[in-house]
Amino acid sequence: MSRIHKAATIAAFNYMQYALAIVTGLIVVPLTLHHLGARTWGLWLASGEILNYAGMVDLGVLTALPWMFAEAEGRRDRKAMRRFFSLGVWLGILVAGGYAVAALVLWQILPSALSLTPADRHTIAIPLTIVVVANMLRQPLGAFRAVLVGMQDVVFNGSVTIVSAAASVTITIVLLVQGYGLYALAWAAALPPLAVLLACAIRALVIAPDLRPRWIRPTVADLRPLLVQGVGGWLGDAGWQLMAASNAIVITYMGHPEWVPIYACTAKLAAMCTQLVWVLPDSGQVGLAQVHGERRHMRVRHVIAMMLRLHLLLSGAAACGLLVFNPMFVTRWVGPALFGGLALNALLAFGVMLSSIVHGLQTSAAVLGYRMRVGAVVLVNGLVQTVLAIVLGHRLGLIGVAWASLAASTLTSLPAGILLLREAASFTPASLVSDLLMPWLVRIAPVAVIAILVGLFSPSLGIWLSAGAAVLVCAAYVWQARPLLADLAIEPRIGVWLQRFRLLVLPATAIAAPAGASNEHSCR
Repeated sequence: MSRIHKAATIAAFNYMQYALAIVTGLIVVPLTLHHLGARTWGLWLASGEILNYAGMVDLGVLTALPWMFAEAEGRRDRKAMRRFFSLGVWLGILVAGGYAVAALVLWQILPSALSLTPADRHTIAIPLTIVVVANMLRQPLGAFRAVLVGMQDVVFNGSVTIVSAAASVTITIVLLVQGYGLYALAWAAALPPLAVLLACAIRALVIAPDLRPRWIRPTVADLRPLLVQGVGGWLGDAGWQLMAASNAIVITYMGHPEWVPIYACTAKLAAMCTQLVWVLPDSGQVGLAQVHGERRHMRVRHVIAMMLRLHLLLSGAAACGLLVFNPMFVTRWVGPALFGGLALNALLAFGVMLSSIVHGLQTSAAVLGYRMRVGAVVLVNGLVQTVLAIVLGHRLGLIGVAWASLAASTLTSLPAGILLLREAASFTPASLVSDLLMPWLVRIAPVAVIAILVGLFSPSLGIWLSAGAAVLVCAAYVWQARPLLADLAIEPRIGVWLQRFRLLVLPATAIAAPAGASNEHSCR
């Protein structure tokens, strides 16, 4: 299977997962609000975000494993893969102990940080303990999943992910209906991911028995690349935690835990769209790591350019759809009281585009070995955003929290990402603007104006007319942006359909050429 086929398979499974999440979210979120109430659910979200910081005790070493495996696989270095595998398992055991200690410390801080009452603390104590124990067991098993990701065992990985998502939703719904409250969310978060990692362990031992972990004495040479790349990822995780997963904490700190569901529900579709935008370009990251391991520099530049263009194209479509459809969607989904307003919606839509651009720049540089610098930039971004969210949130409410995200990224991650990519792959800022950004801005600008105007009347259109208007606006955007599709690597069968709808103006024989390069390298 070629790398482009593997990337397409990864993307297909991820889109299936998000489609499942979208469909089930329409049921699970209202059901959760009905059975738990806004305050209890808000406290669970906020406490879960604080607990996520305990997962950062691995210093990013386990997060870096898949990329180290991928580069070693690109070099056909089985010896290095074997050592990484063994190190991953034993380090995972150490991390599990550190995670337990960190979780205990955070639990001591949690009540005062979130102003929890004794009743609140009693409500969330045992459900959080269930999640902590499951996460401890997952740490050493993560090395087995890293092997499968690095080897691009895409069908198995995608299948177990879909099964896990479906199982999590089923557990949540059944236990909520049975009246188990927060235990429903806890068991749904604990059991399916743990079962997936056990399945990955069996799969890895079956398809790569020569890589099975052994007891080894770590050397400085073994640990240095893991620590260098891992600490960079760790800093990035800390930054992303501050940026994407601390809004509930900030809002609760402001003294309004009841606002957490309002922000979460208004931002739900935007968050899903952001992940959907990232799926397709991110599905090529492992392949990019392998090409980088082969030292094919011109090919690396070409792949990065395609990934960045995909981020721009897909985020533009998502933003236009959100501007039109999200107001009516949230209103009908959970009620008008939980919609944060048109201004908040517009900021969230713009945030999808900005975060996607930044993500494309940073992940490309990280895959090429600049994880430490990328992590430092993301951490600075997260710190700046947290401070701005507290200041602007107190002054402007939920709008201030959204403004903080945009301002922090514009001041830190965006310019730093451009500079990092210049050093990592010789992309100049001028070329990024002239070759990628400006052609896209020219095409999205008129459609975005129309989307904003239609969005103003969305609450009065009704759900079906609003959805239809969103489809028409997105279709207009795709038509406007069709010249930008020419440089993308597209599967021949998909390319034929694009040609039929006049969205692609290339001969069918040329459609897959950009991604193929030389067949002896791509067909593996």
